[in-house]
Amino acid sequence: MIRIAVVGKIGSGKSFVAKSFALPLFDADKEVALIYKKNNFFFKKLNKKIPKFIKSFPIDKKEVLNCILANNKNLKIITKIVHPIVRKKMSIFLKRNSKKKAIILD
Repeated sequence: MIRIAVVGKIGSGKSFVAKSFALPLFDADKEVALIYKKNNFFFKKLNKKIPKFIKSFPIDKKEVLNCILANNKNLKIITKIVHPIVRKKMSIFLKRNSKKKAIILD
């Protein structure tokens, strides 16, 4: 399997390019959005670490933004919790698409 990673700055057209290939696509941003909306385990962990900012489920992106703007160390806390969940989802995606000739990671 060929793995193609599409990287670039915010708003540079990564998602557009990735979708243009018509190959199986793992969209990490979409996965994080789903985690915010549907993963109660993630919410509980964040609420325990930073209860002043993360108060309700599903998690509002504005709460996350305010949390990061208030203290940049909160970004490390969030990242430390969300990245393993995203990596697990990516691993499942890779296994599910292991027989494909190529995949896109965005």
